[in-house]
Amino acid sequence: MRYFLSFDTSRLPTEEADVLICGSGIGGLTTAIVLKELGLTPVLLTRGIGNTYYSQGGIAGAVHPSDSPYVHLLDTLRAGRYLNDEKATEILVNDGVLRIADLERWGVCFDREGDTYATTTEGGHSFPRVLKVKDYTGREIYTKLLRRVEELKIPVVHGELQEVVGDDSLQGAIYAQEGKLRFVRTKALVLATGGAASMFRHTSNPSKVRGDGIGIAFRAGVSIKNPEFVQFHPTVLKGTNLLISEAVRGEGAHLVDSSMSRFVDELQPRDVVARAIFNVLKHGREVFLDLRPLIEKGIDLEKRFPTIMAFLKEKGIDPEREPVPVVPAAHYYIGGLEVDTFGRTSLKGLYAVGECTCTGVHGANRLASNSLLEGVVFGYRTAYRLFIDVKFLKKSRANFRSSRDGNERPGFGFEELRALMWDRVGLERREEDLLKAKHTLLRWKEAMKRSEPTLENRQLYDILLVALATVEGAISRKESRGVHYRSDYPHEREVFRRDTLIEPDTS
Repeated sequence: MRYFLSFDTSRLPTEEADVLICGSGIGGLTTAIVLKELGLTPVLLTRGIGNTYYSQGGIAGAVHPSDSPYVHLLDTLRAGRYLNDEKATEILVNDGVLRIADLERWGVCFDREGDTYATTTEGGHSFPRVLKVKDYTGREIYTKLLRRVEELKIPVVHGELQEVVGDDSLQGAIYAQEGKLRFVRTKALVLATGGAASMFRHTSNPSKVRGDGIGIAFRAGVSIKNPEFVQFHPTVLKGTNLLISEAVRGEGAHLVDSSMSRFVDELQPRDVVARAIFNVLKHGREVFLDLRPLIEKGIDLEKRFPTIMAFLKEKGIDPEREPVPVVPAAHYYIGGLEVDTFGRTSLKGLYAVGECTCTGVHGANRLASNSLLEGVVFGYRTAYRLFIDVKFLKKSRANFRSSRDGNERPGFGFEELRALMWDRVGLERREEDLLKAKHTLLRWKEAMKRSEPTLENRQLYDILLVALATVEGAISRKESRGVHYRSDYPHEREVFRRDTLIEPDTS
């Protein structure tokens, strides 16, 4: 284990839990609920609302008799440019239909047309299989799962994970609550801490989701898989982090340039659409999302997209009368901690679910609305595996200490890191920019060895580690595949149809 903070667990307030789950998105909440329903009481540690709450579009599932999980599988593989782990992807699409039933059992009310689901189409899908709750599907899922957690009396602790503690296996975790460190002795820890797309200047992610949970596990010895694959959402309201859902284009909205000309098929996979927008912007023109064709189709915008309409009007934009200015923004971190199909990492006792992981189901490009599905499918499987595993895991009675003598302030901040990643490691990449980014990040990393061991510096260091892994992955993949586009290697190369694995650095 490599620790950043200075601590002595014998001097910290200490609690115990058989299973500690860090994160309250769909993956963490599902794991907690299923564990409790199986008869084991986990403790849920959360630092607040994350990406699940803000997910607008929906959750994909082959629920219609005319659809099939196999067709969903083919769409997912095609979008992922055949880099997907096929075993994990088959689990996703087959178990996904069953997990839709669990979500309804836990209180989620999907939109309906009569007795059946009102599904829609999103980019990359060959069938309208996306279940939704107007344009706030994630909020509906989050609130209903949180209510189920409360009904089951699962303990919820507000705080932020700082260190994974142990030796050759996990023995506990240190978290901060109101600036004070606390220690939890636990048999198992589940990371559900979210992705790292917020390390880019333009992002749709909330400020609290920063990817440092991935860095914490990386320091503990867990490899990061396929970090070069970062999905940029095509349509974020210009000048904000407010996302305009894929479902808007799925219903028929047009993307147009300054001359009101369409320039791309709006239902192509996100990477294609995002780069098409980026290239228009690069040539000095603006890009707009025109929702007026939906009105011509008889769609009531206020009824279908109440959340989107509310925040657009709050910003002084009336999409019923004018097109909406949009830009691409980093949205989803496809790479993440290497796990198996039961959420197990290489460190005994440490599990991970959701966007902080790389299960392999997304390949080189996430198919729209497969992320919520991944959270519930693999959260469910992780809970079942944990229910068995904890019987063979033991809590340690040992204490752990770490001491660092650093007293310097970092020579950079989070905003400088975000600017570097956007400018050098964004939608279009090339060797020269990537090497410059790596040089800067390595210089910052070396300087941080002398930095004061504060909570803020710990978070910055762990985000830096994830950024460096992302750059390393992008340098090593000398091809363009899915969301990873190299202008100096603009084509797919069969020799690179393999996973990237960034091993932890012990220096």
